[in-house]
Amino acid sequence: MLVILSPSKTQDFKTAHPVESSTPKHLKNANYLIRCLKKLNKSALSQLMSLSEKLCEDTYNNIKNFNSKNSNQNYKQAIFAYTGEVFNKINPASFSPKDLSYAQSQIRILSGLYGLLKPLDFIQPYRLEMATQLKTNHGNNLVVFWKDLITETLNQDENEAIINLASKEYVNSIHVKSLYAKFITIQFKEKKINGYKVIGFFAKQARGTMVNYCIKNKITIPDQLKKFNQNGYEFNPSLSIESNWVFTRG
Repeated sequence: MLVILSPSKTQDFKTAHPVESSTPKHLKNANYLIRCLKKLNKSALSQLMSLSEKLCEDTYNNIKNFNSKNSNQNYKQAIFAYTGEVFNKINPASFSPKDLSYAQSQIRILSGLYGLLKPLDFIQPYRLEMATQLKTNHGNNLVVFWKDLITETLNQDENEAIINLASKEYVNSIHVKSLYAKFITIQFKEKKINGYKVIGFFAKQARGTMVNYCIKNKITIPDQLKKFNQNGYEFNPSLSIESNWVFTRG
C-alpha cells in the first residue's frame, strides 16, 4: 500500500533535522525545469505564476540560487521542509526512526518541480505548482511533463493499492486508469443542514491526521484505514464506493 499526498506552497528551511536524506528520483528532470524557469525574467515569472511582487522576488531568487548538484547546505528533507495544514497535522517532528522508515517506504509526495518524492528526499526552496502552464520539451504544462513519468514510477513500486490523499490538481499528473494498483480516493466531509460537505480547511487537516495515523500505526492494508476515527471522523459506508471512501463527522 502506498499513500500519496500533495506538497504545500509554504516551506521552512530554517530549522535543521539531523536525519539521513535521500536523493529525489527525478532530480535531472527538476534541474531541467529550473533551467526553463531561469530563462524567465521577473515580469514573465510573475505572470506565469500569478505572484505578488514579494512572492515573485522570493521565487525568482530561489530559482536563481538553485544548485543543480545540491552541493550547498540550503536543502532539507521534504517531509520536514513542507509546512501548512496537512504537514502540521502529519507532525513529522514526533516521528521515531521506525516511523520515518515506514514513511520512506509507504508515503509519496507529488511535486510540480520534483515529480514524485519520498519523505526523506532532499529538496531546495521552490515554488512551482503542478497546474503551472510552463512550456517544456514535453508540452505546454507540468501535468503533461510529469504524467507518464509519475505513473511509471508508481507502477514500479508494485503496490496493490494507492491511497489518494492528494488534491485534484496533483492527481491530474497521474494516468489513474493506467495504474496497476487499485486507486482509492479518501474524502472527509462535515455534516451540514443539507447533507455532508467537504470543507477545504478541515479536509486538509484530516488528510494530515490520516497520514500521521498510517505512519504511527504502520498501516499496510487499505481496510485497516476504515478503523480511522481521529478528531471525530468515522468511515461512512453508505456514502462510499470501492474507489472513493468517505469519512464523515458531525
